[in-house]
Amino acid sequence: MKVPRYLISVLHRLPLAGVLLLSISTVAFAARGSDAPLRLPLEGFGFQPLSAQFLLAGSSMLTLHYVDDQHLLLTFSARHLLKRLPDEPEDDMDRTIDAVLLELTSGHILARTTWRTHDHGQYLWSLGHGHFLLRIRDTLTTFAPLANLSTGQPFAEHPFLSTDNRRIAAVILSPDADLLTVETIRRTPAPPRPKTPLFVLTPIDPAPEPPVVQINFYRLHPPIESGGAVRSNFAGVIHSKGTGGVPVTVAGYLSTVDQGHQHYAFDFHSYAGKIDELSPFDSTCRPFPLFVSHSEFVVFGCRNGQTIGAVGGFNMRGQEMWEQGLFGDFIAPSLVYAPSSGRFALSRVLLHSSAVADQPVSADEISSQTVVVYQTESGKQILHVDCTPIERAGQNFALSPDGLSLAVVHAEAIEIYRLPPLSSKEEAAVKLAQSSAPPENDLPVHLVNQLHPEAEEADSTVQPEAQPANAVTPVNVSPQASGVAVDATQAPPPTSAVPAVEPSGDTVQSSGDPAPEEHRKPPTLYTLPTDKPKNSPQ
Repeated sequence: MKVPRYLISVLHRLPLAGVLLLSISTVAFAARGSDAPLRLPLEGFGFQPLSAQFLLAGSSMLTLHYVDDQHLLLTFSARHLLKRLPDEPEDDMDRTIDAVLLELTSGHILARTTWRTHDHGQYLWSLGHGHFLLRIRDTLTTFAPLANLSTGQPFAEHPFLSTDNRRIAAVILSPDADLLTVETIRRTPAPPRPKTPLFVLTPIDPAPEPPVVQINFYRLHPPIESGGAVRSNFAGVIHSKGTGGVPVTVAGYLSTVDQGHQHYAFDFHSYAGKIDELSPFDSTCRPFPLFVSHSEFVVFGCRNGQTIGAVGGFNMRGQEMWEQGLFGDFIAPSLVYAPSSGRFALSRVLLHSSAVADQPVSADEISSQTVVVYQTESGKQILHVDCTPIERAGQNFALSPDGLSLAVVHAEAIEIYRLPPLSSKEEAAVKLAQSSAPPENDLPVHLVNQLHPEAEEADSTVQPEAQPANAVTPVNVSPQASGVAVDATQAPPPTSAVPAVEPSGDTVQSSGDPAPEEHRKPPTLYTLPTDKPKNSPQ
């Protein structure tokens, strides 16, 4: 399942009358032996060339998601005539998105639709179990194209959340898609344009204070019946100075403790109040942990200066499982997950030379976009492939729910790579990881050292839409972040040189240089890849 862009920028900083049965004219296999990928040419789906300017700026122009292990949902910006809308805001950037439901075994188009969006931010997230979250401006709906295929309305939408006086700034999903974070900013009217004569200097006002971000959390549950809506219950709210997030699960969250001398440690805080001390990590910059399942997380850190150049795997048993380098200058790391198989995929946009933080990059500065599939427990690199066109938003690849195939957009086609099944040792490791996950709870999501508990009253309008009778009742409390934060109202700014999982606004313990705690366990690096796998990152 796909991690929202909520994490990427911090890391480096239709209705249908019937079912369509259009077959793709060409389903070709590359002539590279039995391991060659299945290729589905994009031309057969009505795909149109995309603007490199928008792709490199971070606009969400192309997405690829597994619906289940045998079906894909492809969406892309398409050029269609747009009708004028009354009272449309001047800053809207309207466009149309084509969505296509594909059957992998036959290459058939099973259904398609068109959406109209009003900005270039991320508009689609996978909720797992064949369900998706769609954002149109500041309204979120859900749909299940495969489950509703037989009804003739595969893209029928169920209301989920809508707000009129707040702007959705980020949407974040946990790796297991059971915790949703929605970050909003109070909507303020645009200031009137000053009427001043030409060539008259006017005083420059000081930079305004950053807006307070309200962060709402929702626990998600699979629908009770086929074709039904994803159920949710409100799990809490906090405030922060900026968008982004901290590593959160349905059971608790991770905090990073600076122990001094470039030595950091991690604590897992259960919402019930229990704190587990986990394995430490050495880094010349503040490291950024990110959950990849309920019981495992990866940490990005620096070996020299402030440039991300290392990644390590950790579990909830207090062990650092592996650590390895990330070679080359890169921006826009993006991850997708398959927790049931203990696998995740990491995409990076590689550069010819280092980039300046928060500055745009041009096409001649970019080398490639590479995707590596990892086995979480061992750090083993299973597959290394490239994506084209290069998309800074990182939504042009997907890992199947069972972790046994990877889909990427490459060379004007969707390429499906078969991945090896889990060995008996890997299966045992997945079961052990699942058994060591902190117990889930229904307690409110809360973080220590809340930044602005009094800054704004929790806005009651940022609540899920009315749910059916079998829905979970919202928790009455006064909200994860293991994805990537995305500004929903405009093309996202250039990513910076630091991961997006860095807590924004110090919503958790994050400052100071305290003396190391004597009772903390020493490092336990028990598995280190001995062989450099083929296709390792360059």
